[in-house]
Amino acid sequence: MARLLIPEVFKKLEDLTKKEEKISLLKEHNHPALLDILRVAFDADIVSVLPKGAPPYQPDDAPEGYSPTSLFKTHKQFKYFFKGPVATDAKPIRREGIFLNIIESMHPTESEVLISAKDKNLKVKGLTKALIDEAFPGLIVKAMKKATTKKQEKPMQ
Repeated sequence: MARLLIPEVFKKLEDLTKKEEKISLLKEHNHPALLDILRVAFDADIVSVLPKGAPPYQPDDAPEGYSPTSLFKTHKQFKYFFKGPVATDAKPIRREGIFLNIIESMHPTESEVLISAKDKNLKVKGLTKALIDEAFPGLIVKAMKKATTKKQEKPMQ
C-alpha cells in the first residue's frame, strides 16, 4: 500500500467518527513528518521565525503524489523555520528562500498544511490536542492556550 500524503491522512481523519478509529489512523500513518506537523501546529514551545501567512508563491501543478518533493522529504528542514540554534544562525532571506522553495515544490495541499501549521492555524475536523496525546503520548510538550476574553469587572459602589 502506498503511503498517504499528510493532507490525505487528515482528510480520512475528518471522515471518521469514532475516537478509536482516529487514533488508529494516526498510529497507522506514524511518520516523523506527521509528528513534526502535529507538534508545530499544537505545541506552544514551537515558535515560527517566519512571517505570518503564506508568502506569494507559485503552487506546484503536478497531480497529487507526483510533486518533486513532499512533507516526508522536507520535514528535516523545519529546523530553519522555528526558534532554535539553526534558525537563529540562518539569515532571514536564506530561511525564507528555503521555505519558498519547499512550498513551491510540494503539492498545494501539503503547502497549505505546512503554512497553516506554522501559523498555529491547522484546521482539521476532529484533530485535537487530546486526540494527539492519546495517539502519541508526550508529543505535545506545552499546549496552546486559547485566547479568552476577560469580563470587565464593575467597580463596587
